[in-house]
Amino acid sequence: MTQHPVEGGIYITKSKDHFSIIKVLKFEDEIVHVRQYKNRFTDIPLGLNTATLELGTIHDPDGFGIGHTPYSLNAFWSMKPQFLQHSLVLPEELEGYDYWKDAGGGVWE
Repeated sequence: MTQHPVEGGIYITKSKDHFSIIKVLKFEDEIVHVRQYKNRFTDIPLGLNTATLELGTIHDPDGFGIGHTPYSLNAFWSMKPQFLQHSLVLPEELEGYDYWKDAGGGVWE
């Protein structure tokens, strides 16, 4: 049986030189809808304050996040996310998901 991502789950992923934070906004039909934050960490943060997480903009010199990205379940697990903690999914965080759903958008495989 495949483990399912937790809606509202804050996960950390590892890149070559840093850790990144993603939040699962919704999980349905084997598609994981995530928010990717611009924050980067050299170590896994303990007791992460979610109020400090930012999306930023493409004009930020230190990078930016993405408000909504749909991944296949396999693509999500291929990032090797580690669950950190749970948070609420706010209605405004689902705006990108709503646009995606209305448009019949695609999925990152």
